[in-house]
Amino acid sequence: FADTPAGIRKVVVATNIAETSVTIPGIVYVLDCMFVKIKSYNAKLGVDYLTVMPVSAASAVQRSGRAGRVRSGKAYRMCTEKDFRSLPVASIPEMQRSDLVAVILQLKALGVDDVLHFDFPSPPPALSLARALE
Repeated sequence: FADTPAGIRKVVVATNIAETSVTIPGIVYVLDCMFVKIKSYNAKLGVDYLTVMPVSAASAVQRSGRAGRVRSGKAYRMCTEKDFRSLPVASIPEMQRSDLVAVILQLKALGVDDVLHFDFPSPPPALSLARALE
């Protein structure tokens, strides 16, 4: 990102990348819409889909961290305090909301024969695992 000339405000419309440790020079304010678009998997139907849902509290904290990295700043969350308090603490791990076919194939390629008893960091739903093994 280029430096911002004096007297000019920089507006960056960001995706989930704003939750990473990226530093954008000149960012003083963060306006957080408090929503995220994520890819999920419906194991019953066997289809992926995109859905817009509220962010987790952890994601909101990460997003607000983009402001004030270089100089003091402020984050504005576009929700009520009551709504913020009702957010889930953390996001649903991708392993628990994704199609597992590629994961199963990768495990098999690595020599893991018993994927049903594999110690996943975030165990996937049984239906998703069964569907991936079909």
